[in-house]
Amino acid sequence: MTLDLSNMKKYLLSSALLLVTLLSQVASAHGIYGDVNGDGEVNIADVNEVINVILDGSTPTPPPDNPTNDTIVETVFNTDLAVRHYYRIPAIVQLLDGKLLAIADDRHNSDYDIGSNQGIDIVGKISEDNGKTWGSTMMIADGNQRRQGFDNSHGDAAAVVDRETGKLLIMCASGKQGFLASTLTNPLLVGRYTSEDGTTWTGSEVTNDIYGIFADYPEVNALFFSSGRICQSSRIKQGDYYRIYSAVDGPMGVGCMVLYSDDFGNTWQALGGPAARPTITPFGDEAKVEELPNGNVLLSCRSKQTATSGRLFNIYDYTTGSWGEMAVSNDPQSGTYSENCSCNGELLIVPVIRTSDQRPMHLALQSVPRGPGRQRVTIYYKALLNAEDYDEPLDFTWGWQSYQVTENYSAYSTMISTTDGDIAFLLEDCNDNEGSTSAYDIVYKRLAIKTITDGRYLPLNNN
Repeated sequence: MTLDLSNMKKYLLSSALLLVTLLSQVASAHGIYGDVNGDGEVNIADVNEVINVILDGSTPTPPPDNPTNDTIVETVFNTDLAVRHYYRIPAIVQLLDGKLLAIADDRHNSDYDIGSNQGIDIVGKISEDNGKTWGSTMMIADGNQRRQGFDNSHGDAAAVVDRETGKLLIMCASGKQGFLASTLTNPLLVGRYTSEDGTTWTGSEVTNDIYGIFADYPEVNALFFSSGRICQSSRIKQGDYYRIYSAVDGPMGVGCMVLYSDDFGNTWQALGGPAARPTITPFGDEAKVEELPNGNVLLSCRSKQTATSGRLFNIYDYTTGSWGEMAVSNDPQSGTYSENCSCNGELLIVPVIRTSDQRPMHLALQSVPRGPGRQRVTIYYKALLNAEDYDEPLDFTWGWQSYQVTENYSAYSTMISTTDGDIAFLLEDCNDNEGSTSAYDIVYKRLAIKTITDGRYLPLNNN
């Protein structure tokens, strides 16, 4: 008789908190009772850990004796209300020489988006000491409110560094037309900016190329690349570059879509074809994508409906060549909960070692404001031990634990894994800022995996 561990896990999960006591008794040989993971309460996270123990024979993860607090915190861009000078929408990359490049919108006059605001620039700062200090502000994409076309404004940068050549790519929203007012005859424009070293940038408009992907679908009359991190595959390489992926946000009734490029952003195609709609409309909105350990693509999307209070997940399966069925993760105890908040964050998967038994595995990280509303940006994390832990979207609706990054009003965030295994985290954070809850500074935090997970995991390359 062969056991289907994936189905068993889902069966056990369906009984959730009602089975905590029973499962603890079943696993008593492993010394598990009640509060398995040591978070101070008996909840669904304990169920998840007990299930893993029963199915894979591992030992429970004990709480650390002395959690580390090795966080670096630095404000990179300061909003100045006195002169109505606002910074929004962070992105961050690490260059091949180890330097960090922090990127943000420099919004003049107000914190509004393109269309409601003009003369928005994309700017950057470089750190040569892991984020302890940052250099002077440099211009990446110069917006000028006196211009009417492409160069009126640039914002919402999505960025990536090619792992082999070190080339940098930014895809962004551009022009004067706003997303909500975009039409096929007067659309929100699309820009592409490139650099060899992160200091000198050249850009061009690629609006027709991107909208042309959906030429047979006129309902796609507005789109922009989701800001933050563009994902680069570690498995798929066509020609000179490893494949890159980015989500784009479409209009109401379309939701998010996912594009990929095999020539580092010169040309793009729709993952699953131009008709693919990975999220159920009208809920799909800004999204992020990440490559799963098996090469499939995980999508995490915010909802247009704040009442959803969580993330929407889907998976593109290369074996079937299609997207799965969207699943909602919004359980306050074990989901990627975001109370009454519609805001994007970052999705990242990193290799780790589980400290309880030195077992190698992967860890999924999802940042989002926990709420209520745009406050308390939190990193949720979920262990991916075996392939059955990420073979369908429903797997990402439960099993998450959390680390609160800030208590402040806070919104968009992004993160990357650095070469030494730490997490370089950049977020919009508002420490009162004269009573305004929307005047965010762009704040950098360098976090260890050990810190985020209370010592339960260490980076695989630094243990």
